[in-house]
Amino acid sequence: MPGSAEAAGYGLAVNLVDRCGPTVAALIGGVLAAFALRESEVLDHTIAAKDGLSGVLVTPQWSGTVAAVVAVAVLAVLLRLRSGIGAAATALMGAAAIGLPAVVAVSTEPGLTLNAVGAGLILGAAAYPTAGRRAPLIALALGVLAATTFFAGARLWRVPAQRWSVALPGDPFYVPATVPLPILAVAVIVLGGVALTTRPDERAAEVRPAIVGGALPVVFLLLYTVLGTTESGPVSWTVAVGIAVAATLAGAWLLPAPGGRVLLVGLAAAAATVGQVHYASGAWWWVLAGLIALVAGVTLGRRYPMSTVGMVLLVLVTATGLLPDSGIFDLLTITAYTLVLPGALGLSVASVLSTTPPDAPVVVSAAMLPLTMTFFAVSAPLAVNDYGWSNGYRSSESGPAVAVDSPLPLGVVVATITATLATLAFARRSDPDRVGVLVQRGGR
Repeated sequence: MPGSAEAAGYGLAVNLVDRCGPTVAALIGGVLAAFALRESEVLDHTIAAKDGLSGVLVTPQWSGTVAAVVAVAVLAVLLRLRSGIGAAATALMGAAAIGLPAVVAVSTEPGLTLNAVGAGLILGAAAYPTAGRRAPLIALALGVLAATTFFAGARLWRVPAQRWSVALPGDPFYVPATVPLPILAVAVIVLGGVALTTRPDERAAEVRPAIVGGALPVVFLLLYTVLGTTESGPVSWTVAVGIAVAATLAGAWLLPAPGGRVLLVGLAAAAATVGQVHYASGAWWWVLAGLIALVAGVTLGRRYPMSTVGMVLLVLVTATGLLPDSGIFDLLTITAYTLVLPGALGLSVASVLSTTPPDAPVVVSAAMLPLTMTFFAVSAPLAVNDYGWSNGYRSSESGPAVAVDSPLPLGVVVATITATLATLAFARRSDPDRVGVLVQRGGR
């Protein structure tokens, strides 16, 4: 009897790991990868960008592209090999790459690239057990998007590291690791343990999602480098965004319908990053309320899938950047970005992934779009503001607990149009007949 009880307990533990392990690992891996990418941002990348191609190598666009391509490529290989040992080893290598600057002196430029490779490896390893599983896929996508959305709120609990790329000749600036070593060790244990004890869906890995997921970030990087950097003019930037959006829409049409819809959700989420939230001390309750809204959106989307409603909310959030900067309008914009945006992301992602789960590489690529399509968050045309001499943050310490900074109206309009096109394309992929009826009625 004692032996049977032990066997039953062991079976229960294995079943629990198999059911919940991939979801926990996906959430941890997604949050860790996105946080590492955002944390590695060089404070003077706008100055470095003036140096041309070499300056692009320290931009958020570069780090996001490297991480996304590595993640999709590694995931495609792991799904082809069906190797839990390979996934565990990948997680270990990713953690080692991210943590290396904590034990070895690494200067800013190679440090950013090294960190991006590590983040991609971590993300690919975390995505391996999610293939074909609804809850883990949702956790993976929301882990990346939540870390990206709430990254500014993390400044309430930590002192940002100083990361500079422009230095005197022969005097490089050495950067710290983006994630503490104990956290990396825990992540490796979780990701490695889950990878070794669970197996992804037995469906063969599709080639097309991996190709689309790896090609789009490269296209964005080329467009950013040639047309859409922070040094570009409004016309050049708009052309870059237009081509990038067209490439994404084409990629969504090349994929099967489930994967195409997920990619379109990522496109709308990327457009919403045109507004940047800044939290002052004492604004922790805004972050807490946003997390509650995110959980509420996920819960609602899982029970009552309403993807189109979530997409429409993303359009409305993006459009609030056009409101005047005064009084009640400020409150509307702040509420939209701190409360409505997390809820809309949770609702959209949970709704679209609660139906037919798409291929995991598509989910990775879609979730990374706000980090690989940085035209809205990084290089949108800005007005001349009163900034500090060094890092771009306002020189004045006074101000509201939460503020949302938007670029020139042109940037917000282009972002709103992008989110709208993504929503219309989403509706078209979901229900072509209904869209056709609406178009006919609109033309009368």
